[in-house]
Order: sequence, then C-alpha cells, then structure tokens
Amino acid sequence: MILRSGFKEALPYSFSRWTDVPAAKWDWFKAQLATGQFTGFDPRTAMPAQWALKADEVLGLIFWTKDPENLIRDYQVLDPFAEEKLVVHMTLTGWKEIEKGAPDIQEGVRLMRRLIELYGPKRVTWRFSPVPMVEDVLDRFERISREVSKLGLKEVYVAFLQENDLMPETRARRVRAELLRQMTNKAHGVKILLCNEDRTLEGAPKFVGLDNGICESGRRFVHYPEVGSADIRTEGCGCALAVDPFTINESCTLGCKYCYAADKSLSDKKRNTTKHSLPLV
Repeated sequence: MILRSGFKEALPYSFSRWTDVPAAKWDWFKAQLATGQFTGFDPRTAMPAQWALKADEVLGLIFWTKDPENLIRDYQVLDPFAEEKLVVHMTLTGWKEIEKGAPDIQEGVRLMRRLIELYGPKRVTWRFSPVPMVEDVLDRFERISREVSKLGLKEVYVAFLQENDLMPETRARRVRAELLRQMTNKAHGVKILLCNEDRTLEGAPKFVGLDNGICESGRRFVHYPEVGSADIRTEGCGCALAVDPFTINESCTLGCKYCYAADKSLSDKKRNTTKHSLPLV
C-alpha cells in the first residue's frame, strides 16, 4: 500500500473525533508513532490508506481529550511535532461523578496548566459541554472560567448535545439560549464560541462575549510555502477535513454517560470495541 503524506496532501491528522486517543488508546498511538505510519480514513473518500507519521510528512496533529495525562507524561515523544504541528483540544467540565475518567475541576485545571507549560497557550484549547446531566452547570462553568482565564486562555468552545448522542437534549431552544447568556456573565473575560455544528441554536441571539466558532480550521498548521490556507479543505462547519484512524463504528473504550460521538444506532457489538486495535470499516 502506498504511504501517503498528510503534509503533501494538506490534511492534518485527528486523534480522534470518534474516540479519545490520549485517554483510551494511547498505547496504540505510540505503537503507530514507533512504526512511522498508521491506517487512517481519507476524509475526501472515506477510504482507508496508510499515512506517514514522521514529522516532516505530517501537516498537523489534532488531539481531542478530556484527560491529557498521557500527553503530559509522554510529551517528549511529541517533541518533533510540538512547535508548530500539534494542538490539544481539552474538554474540561469537572463532571467526574458522571463522566468516567474525567478529572474534577481542581485536577482538570492542574492538567490544563501543565499542558500550557509544555506546549504553550496557542496549542491548547478549552472545550465545555453544558449537557443536562448536572444542575450546577453555571457554577462549574464559572469556577473553571475563573481559573482558566489565569492561565492565559481567552476562548472556550461550547457545544450542546448533538443528535446522535446517547442522552437526549431535554432543554428547549430558548432555555439553552438563556443558559448561554448567563454563561457570558460568568466567563471572567473568556469569550464563548458556540460550535458551528450546533445547528439547533443557529440564529440564536448574540450577547456580549458570545460568538460562533470553528473548533479547528487547520489554519494554524499553515507555515510553509508548500501549503497555503487555500489548500486546507473544510467541512460544512468550517473545521478542517482531517485523516482519522477511527470511524463512527469505533467507539471509545471509556463508556462515558455523555459522549458527542456515541451513536444510538450502533449495535452493542460495535460499541464494545475494547479489544479492537484497528479501525472498523
């Protein structure tokens, strides 16, 4: 199989939209890194291919996680990518009692602080999901915002429940819009960016401190004459098309009560992917 280059094809690698690689499949990732390649799906064709994982063949690595402990412990493994080719999107909610493996607020802030120390504030993004699982969403958001603002982060990406979640969204559109308004008053200077993918609140009233946002446009990876902004292809929401080693058929092993990537249509067999090490087609 031909070994393809994310750099040459202007495609970053996503680890991962469908499973929390740093928290759930880190040993798998390090094994792929050691071989210098991995099997991933071309977002333009949905076909699997072999992709180079050497620094000079990588446009960018995008990590999505709620527990970055492995990214912190093994940061030296990522040294070849850290300067300009890596970003960590950390979901910090503090809902340890209901999200398996998620740190509480104090521990989560500590982890985020360490991430920023190692990778820099421009390489770390805070994500927050105001899901209807706890009653003190505003209180927790304010507590986290207060601490995150001290770390130098200026934005938070917010996403409500999406249609394929295991847990249904029970709040009316106006209730969610009001929650956003209240969040802007408790953000401690951190700007709230509502994920463009959240179509349920499309056209919602705008408040001071609230705007729509693109979680990862891929433009941060454009530093070379060979790759320009026009070369980065995007989805409808504005996020960059990215090579992902997993699909919707490969769920995370953590079994969280809330997960935006968990699809109710999947069979139990497909959801139970604890022993699967390769993408399912």
